[in-house]
Amino acid sequence: MLYMDAQTQVKVRIGVVNFFNATPLIEGISTIEGVELVPKVPSELVGCLERDEVDIALASSIDYQRCDITLGIIPVGVLSSDGESLTVKLCSRIPFEKITEVHCDSDSHTSVALLQIIMKEVFGIEPKLVDSDIRSLCTCNSEWPETVLIIGDKVITSGCETEYEYSLDLGKAWKEQYSLPFVFATWFAREDVACSTLEFASVILTRQLACNAQRIEQVVSSNASGRGWPTELALDYVTKHMYYKCTPSHIESLQLFYELSKKHGILNEIQPIRLLTI
Repeated sequence: MLYMDAQTQVKVRIGVVNFFNATPLIEGISTIEGVELVPKVPSELVGCLERDEVDIALASSIDYQRCDITLGIIPVGVLSSDGESLTVKLCSRIPFEKITEVHCDSDSHTSVALLQIIMKEVFGIEPKLVDSDIRSLCTCNSEWPETVLIIGDKVITSGCETEYEYSLDLGKAWKEQYSLPFVFATWFAREDVACSTLEFASVILTRQLACNAQRIEQVVSSNASGRGWPTELALDYVTKHMYYKCTPSHIESLQLFYELSKKHGILNEIQPIRLLTI
């Protein structure tokens, strides 16, 4: 392990998800000397890795397989649900088995892939997918489509569910189908990341996750209202719906997710899961 005086000599650029659910993973690390945070939506972070704009990133799980460069997974934390996620929802005005088209939130590649798997495996359908700027729908009072996949803080702050008769939580659907947690995002690094950078990042991310778990009420109260979350709901969300520690079950779930993605033509090939540890 690096000593603190040595750590200050290391620089690490960390791409992070700018959703409330990432707060327990990243709150406080921006104040650590040598750390630069690069906030993006999940779908943009793999591009930052490809362009060498960040050293590690909390990126969409499916993008591990789609990246143009070789990546490794740093098993120091995940964004996952072990049942109901609250913030990854398929909403529809018609029954799910009758859906022919879904307007998909472009913020997350993983949730779109998960949607395709659930639609095929659970309902036996393959609806047409339409990329949509859900953020604009939320801010411009535009008419909502007949069926929509919406993710992140927007599920809570937009009030979109009042528009729809039918709602399906995709984290819950995965758990019911496969009895595993679902991993929406995890820490990726370029395979050529310097050992000192990997060690520095692994140490600070592990320590900060543990620290934030011990002061989770303070973390929530400092961040929830600014993102439009009621504090009580926000605390319930990060303590009962979202899970942050990477376990063997999460790696097993990732592998199954990749295999099902290949089965249904979402991926052409599967790269082996490479864990980068110190």
